[in-house]
Amino acid sequence: MLRRLADDLWVAEQPQKYFGLSIGTRMTVIRLEHSHRLVILSPIQPTPELELDLASIGVVTDVVAPNAFHHLHLQAFQQRCPQAVVWGPPFLRQKCPHLQLDRLLNAQEPSPWPGLLLCSLSGLHTLGPTGPLPLHEVAFCHTPSRTLVLTDSAFHFDASAAWLTRWLTRIGGGYGRLEPTILERLATAERASLRRAMQAVLQWDFDRVIVAHGAVLETGGKQALARAYASFFGSPLP
Repeated sequence: MLRRLADDLWVAEQPQKYFGLSIGTRMTVIRLEHSHRLVILSPIQPTPELELDLASIGVVTDVVAPNAFHHLHLQAFQQRCPQAVVWGPPFLRQKCPHLQLDRLLNAQEPSPWPGLLLCSLSGLHTLGPTGPLPLHEVAFCHTPSRTLVLTDSAFHFDASAAWLTRWLTRIGGGYGRLEPTILERLATAERASLRRAMQAVLQWDFDRVIVAHGAVLETGGKQALARAYASFFGSPLP
């Protein structure tokens, strides 16, 4: 289940559908330097095989829902790893009061994890069945491996995706290049705070970009993200 990308960095993928569209989903696992602590970002459904793989590399101490949508398997992970601290954005307590969040993600405070930077992508929305919905997403940067971890702020589907997914993302964005889709473009009205957040993210030193849906972009990630959001905002990002 686990696929190693760099020292102390792994991912695991599972099938997932969104309104019938096959988009897959990806979990990122970071082992903190000089420890056996594992931080799980965007947890997938735990399986016995995945649990064995995780146990072979460390101990799960933190499980993180990085935005208001990637909480589907939070409770299952919580049951399998009761010793872990469960994190999520403050809005998640309103959206899913049944979920037990031990700590709230606050990107304004110093990172609780050495080697892991945080930035709140304030203002980012996506279009749902009822209209624009705030994502409340936090971006992460694993500095030792120069890796940016995004959730629903950018997509990167390729030829391995299902044919309908390839067709729709060719039209709506996110196929063959790293970028948000038309759903985020239409839903995000107030963009000043998001622009400031993306400017801060682009100050980080990263090359690889991990997305929750689509393929990992191994190189050129910073340039690709800058191009994507320059198009999103209609002007270059410094």
